[in-house]
Amino acid sequence: MLVKSGFWNGGALLIIGKERRIGIDAIPNDIKLQLTGLQQGALARLEGFGWSIKFVRRPLFQEMMIVLVDPSGADHAILRDDGSVDRNIDVALR
Repeated sequence: MLVKSGFWNGGALLIIGKERRIGIDAIPNDIKLQLTGLQQGALARLEGFGWSIKFVRRPLFQEMMIVLVDPSGADHAILRDDGSVDRNIDVALR
């Protein structure tokens, strides 16, 4: 069930609800083809330590953001375009 709020945020109507990803997978099937070479290498190394892609955020008119999760599921990080990992993320997780 989705509930539309009555105010605007940066020109976009905020939608509050259980599921906002209608018809779009959390992780595209071809995600590894969409990564830069540096991201592919970093992801391969991180997967060796049990990290995996949790989801891909695709904001309008912005670059996609690859969000990773550690094996315990407690720690999250962003895989940057240059292959670096940013553990100080400002992403609201549901």
